[in-house]
Amino acid sequence: MEFTIKKSDILSKLETVSSAVASKTVKPILSGVLFKTLEEKKIELVATDLETSIKTFVNAETLEGKEDFVVEAKVLLEIIRSLHEGLINFKIEENILTIEMGQSFFTLPTMDASEFPEISPTEGGIRLETSVTNLEVMIERSIFCAAKDEFMRNLNGIYWELEDGYLRLVGADGFRLALVEKKVDTDVEDKFLLALKSMKDLQTSMKNASSDKMLIEYDGSRVGFYFNDTEMIARVVDADFPDYKKVLPKAFKTKLIVDSADFMDAVKRTSITARLGSESVKLEIAEDRMELLAKSPEHGEAKEEIKIKKEGEDLTIAFNPKFLMESLKNIDTDETELNFVDSNSPLQMNPVDVEGYLYIIMPIRLI
Repeated sequence: MEFTIKKSDILSKLETVSSAVASKTVKPILSGVLFKTLEEKKIELVATDLETSIKTFVNAETLEGKEDFVVEAKVLLEIIRSLHEGLINFKIEENILTIEMGQSFFTLPTMDASEFPEISPTEGGIRLETSVTNLEVMIERSIFCAAKDEFMRNLNGIYWELEDGYLRLVGADGFRLALVEKKVDTDVEDKFLLALKSMKDLQTSMKNASSDKMLIEYDGSRVGFYFNDTEMIARVVDADFPDYKKVLPKAFKTKLIVDSADFMDAVKRTSITARLGSESVKLEIAEDRMELLAKSPEHGEAKEEIKIKKEGEDLTIAFNPKFLMESLKNIDTDETELNFVDSNSPLQMNPVDVEGYLYIIMPIRLI
């Protein structure tokens, strides 16, 4: 079989499916991408790690013959990225894939396509139409709070909840929590947990979406995301996500409005000293100002002061500056609202006059 494809066409599609390739596997076939010849010069590309599967299509400029094969994804992607723009010629013969473009020439061994796992679509269940753009934003605002430790199965992912006409995404790692919600046109109520890797695979696959329409389908054990010529199937995690609603404060004793950029700059600077010491920044809130303090026994101290608008009681409280900065980075309003109960209770941080997302951050105990 021989075919030619534009570099720009196959590169974007390979980047889409390659995120689902298993990074560590005892089965070599899972380190590859399946090329499957279809009608009308169409070639299907598939990758899976058995938890997440991504399938997409690429149109060939020319296509002669028909043969399915699997080739190692990482090496193929590196080769395609290194080539100039233009037409790339592929030829498969005696289980060897030849790649040619101009004066560049590569050969890669292939694997038997019959050994590649069969990927079946989701089977009915809940269907929800949404926007790729909206979902990208929702994931971006929540994914950084998910636990990175794979052994924390119930926190190493994003919790999806359909309730009261809203789609909510919640990420938490035990020290902080992100809650993002969007109004959706459905009265269906359900919930599921998707692994962090599956969420990152979804992020990657959406980057090359040329249409903003997406269909989400949940059949009770798997979630399918269908958009453009791409479909991603992810298994849900069999673990119970904590009741996040218990963490959300019911009332506040202190409310601040701060300039988002000024607060970010002040936290960044004090975090330099905090990083060398206790990994904490103390906030001393009084009247119309907030002092940020960080100390290190061997590297001195840092002090910043910013103006604030305050309602309620004065307060002294401390936080890990990394958690403050990562949440602030995802707030896109000029001002940020900080809501406190007391020095031992979580902070709720959210944009001013914009609904739809908020962050909860646990304080560090003052010594």
